[in-house]
Amino acid sequence: MAKHRPLPDLDYLHSRYDYDPNTGGLFHKGAEQIELNAIGASGGSSGRGYRYVTIQKRTWPIHHIVYFMFHRKDTGQYVIDHINGDPADNRIKNLRRCRQTTNAKNLRKKGKYVVDDEGVGRWVSDVVKAV
Repeated sequence: MAKHRPLPDLDYLHSRYDYDPNTGGLFHKGAEQIELNAIGASGGSSGRGYRYVTIQKRTWPIHHIVYFMFHRKDTGQYVIDHINGDPADNRIKNLRRCRQTTNAKNLRKKGKYVVDDEGVGRWVSDVVKAV
């Protein structure tokens, strides 16, 4: 596991940003309320769907920042898990602090969901058996 990097000062975060726990939006304080989840508004996203924000010349995952702002607890050596599996869903009810082993149990199934002609759906693995 990578060494923990302390998050920005909590007072600094609350002085500069607002968080809406119902929508998961992180906003610059001010008249325009620019959402940081939007690409190009001091933030961005990874190819895997996680949103990031640049604060004090460092890049942070937004889900770590909002968890810290809401609960006032640094994540430490824990990870922040998106309970529903959607890395862009930063509503506080979708975020939990847990160990990496617990987070790994919440991985999405690999493969694809297939629906047959009769409307019956099932998961099909990407693994193909050798003949």
